[in-house]
Formats: sequence, C-alpha cells, structure tokens
Amino acid sequence: MSEEMIVKYLLNECDAASRAEVEHWIQSSPEHAAVYDEYKKVWEQSKVLQHIPPKDTEASWQKLKSKMQPAPSLWVSMVRKYSWVAALWVMAMIGVWIWMRPSKMQEPGVVKTMPKKDTSAVQHIVKNTVRGKTDTLADRSVVTLNQYAELRYPEKFAEAERRVALKGEAFFNITPDRTKPFFVDAGNDVEIRVVGTSFNVKAMEGYTEVIVETGIVEVKKFRRVVLLHPGEKARIDRDDSSIVVQKHRDKLYRYYRDKHFECDNTPLWKVVEVLNEAYGDSVRIDNKALRTLTITTRFDEQELENILDIIAETFEIKVEKEGGIYHLK
Repeated sequence: MSEEMIVKYLLNECDAASRAEVEHWIQSSPEHAAVYDEYKKVWEQSKVLQHIPPKDTEASWQKLKSKMQPAPSLWVSMVRKYSWVAALWVMAMIGVWIWMRPSKMQEPGVVKTMPKKDTSAVQHIVKNTVRGKTDTLADRSVVTLNQYAELRYPEKFAEAERRVALKGEAFFNITPDRTKPFFVDAGNDVEIRVVGTSFNVKAMEGYTEVIVETGIVEVKKFRRVVLLHPGEKARIDRDDSSIVVQKHRDKLYRYYRDKHFECDNTPLWKVVEVLNEAYGDSVRIDNKALRTLTITTRFDEQELENILDIIAETFEIKVEKEGGIYHLK
C-alpha cells in the first residue's frame, strides 16, 4: 500500500474503490493495522498545525521569508498553501522510522525484557497434494482441503477475531464463538464471515464460490454484502463486484470429502465438470445435445474409465479415448 494512498484515505480524498482497497489492506494483517495506526497518530497530531492563530502564522512566515533568497510569487503561494502538508509528511516519516527501527535500540544501561511471542502472527501454510486432507485449527474448527488447496492460518487466533486465507477448495466446519467471528480471505477481494457454521469455499483465480450446508454465512465484496442460508450458493467473478446467489441441490461438490460422486437429477455437463476436477481435465462432451441429459446415481471413487462406462451404458452413448482424452459421443 503506497504512502500516497494512505494519506489520501486520511484526508478523505479517496474514491469508493480506493477506500475499500485501503480498508481491506488494513484488515488483512496486524502488521498493516499497526502501520496505519502510526500514520493516523501523526495525522491527528498534525491537526494542531491548522489551529495556529493566523497572526502568529503570518509573523513567522515574514520572519522566515526575510532569511530566504527572493523566490517567485507562485512558489511563495504554494509554500503558504501546502506547508502543513509538508509538515505532515515529515512527521509521518519520523513516526514510521520510529515504529520500524530495530527493537535493540535503547537507552544505555537499560535492560529490556523480551516481549511475549505473538503467536497470532506465526503463520502456518498447508499446501495440500491429496484429496480430503483434514486440518484442525487452534479453535478446534476443522478444515477439509481438496487437492492443490493452500490454507494460511495463525498458530493462535487474535483476541477479537479468527482469520484464515484460502487458495483452492476447502470445506469449513467452524466451532461456534459469537465473541470471535471467523473470517476467510477467499481471494478476488471476497471476504467470508461466520460465527459457527459449515460451508464449502472454492477460491479460484477467476472466481470464488461459496456453498452453505448449515448456519448463515456472510459474503462480502467491497460494499456488497449477502447472507447465505443452507442450500444456497454464491458465485463472485474476479472482474465483477456483483454477488450472484442461487439455490443449490446437488452434492457433487462433496466428492473430495465423501469419496464418492452423488448425482441427484444432475445434468451431464455438471457431472463431467466435477470429474475433470477430480481426475484432471480429460473428458469432453462432443455432442451438445448430451449436455442437458440428467442422471441420478452414485459413483464410488474408482477408475475414471469405469465411471464413464456406466454413463455410456445409462445414456446409450459412445466413449472414445483419443490421446488421453475421453470423448462422449
């Protein structure tokens, strides 16, 4: 986050998008919040400059000007107009330097006790390579990760909130705690907030998808907020601020937890989409007329070729393999 953007935010000169960006940055980590607090303190202190009596300000200016070489009138007017801004920048730099300087700088002869370890700042990163890996967080919430998912979480949650970050797909079963809400940073500027519930999140590069199983889930992007209830799904595209909500029936998304594919009047295109997620991008529907055919069944986790043979027999269609790709015809 640039210093210019933070100062504009303090001056209330940001547009809505920039303001949301700064607020998201501040909330994304304790370190960011600490930096912002230092700027805010300096900003509050600098307001004193605006309350110097005009007569004293003018007298000081005349005294200073007498010691300076003659300057163009435009430069003088700019200095008069923006002197308080320059003072703010100087004070901000001093404040940031003080905050960032090494902790061992201290008064001679003074012995400082070591601060307690901030376990909320110690980040664990789980990069999953298999489907269905389960991890238990510090609050005993349980997260089940799909293949290639990445989860970031602290060794110990902060006092006021529980916050994690996700890339890929995971199912969250959150331990209820109304005094400490649970947040998921799901990418694409999407934030998920719950108290105690269970829900599935897909945090992909181009979109974010949330499916609720129990409880109520708050989904937020910038200033747009929706509440999802059990059986509802929200999809948020990366380049769109809208949040599309719809009913969700099928249980295919649970395949990496349940170890089977459960179809309930599910269109063939959806079945193929999930099979491609599970087994790699290796199935194609060549005939568009087949896409809307529906199926109700359950496939246990097995060889992809066996599942496709059952689908072919059910719909009386052909499955041909060409160069590692299965074609439904």
